[in-house]
Amino acid sequence: MSIHEIKGKGVNRARVVCDGCGREEVVTCNYLHRPGRVWVPDAGQINRKMIGQGWAEVKGKLHCPICEAKRKATGMTKTTTAPAAKPAEGLRQPSREQRREIVDMLREVYDPEAERYRQNDTDATVADVLGVMPGWVAEIREAFFGPDGGNEGIQAATERLAALEREIRAISDLAGKQQETASKKLAEVSAMRAELGRIKGAVGPRALRAAGVK
Repeated sequence: MSIHEIKGKGVNRARVVCDGCGREEVVTCNYLHRPGRVWVPDAGQINRKMIGQGWAEVKGKLHCPICEAKRKATGMTKTTTAPAAKPAEGLRQPSREQRREIVDMLREVYDPEAERYRQNDTDATVADVLGVMPGWVAEIREAFFGPDGGNEGIQAATERLAALEREIRAISDLAGKQQETASKKLAEVSAMRAELGRIKGAVGPRALRAAGVK
């Protein structure tokens, strides 16, 4: 118990003991009556006084200012200390049999002269067929066959895309020229209408009717 009564006459007092280091303080306080004609120090009043003096109540125990500072410092150290990193594990490597299978399949699907895969194969498709990691396929291909230059399917799609872009540019150029021609024709029509209006104003209605112009 951190709070102890002090018997005797005079001002009611109690002795407060730090549960950490045993430091003692004497404080004045009220006493509360308990059954059996027992009087005990008012723990609530005492705790409030001690907290006001820098003490702390933690889980029913009283700590003096020094012990409380140590407790907080220890708690912060535990909170901020990061767990030690685990040593890095070695990267997985293909077995001799897996290497042989990768090499055999690359001979079938990779074109060293064109430096690309045939048809639609890739590192990923080779790895999927053999049940190995794509990184293993890429490493062996780079070392013994050639770079990742795509494949025939990618090349064909790239060429088709380039052709479509050229066609679109040609159509756009033609449309631009046609738009320019149409704009010129519209300008001519506007000019002719203006000229016709000027002529009508100069000749007069009677002459126009005689000429058959409305």
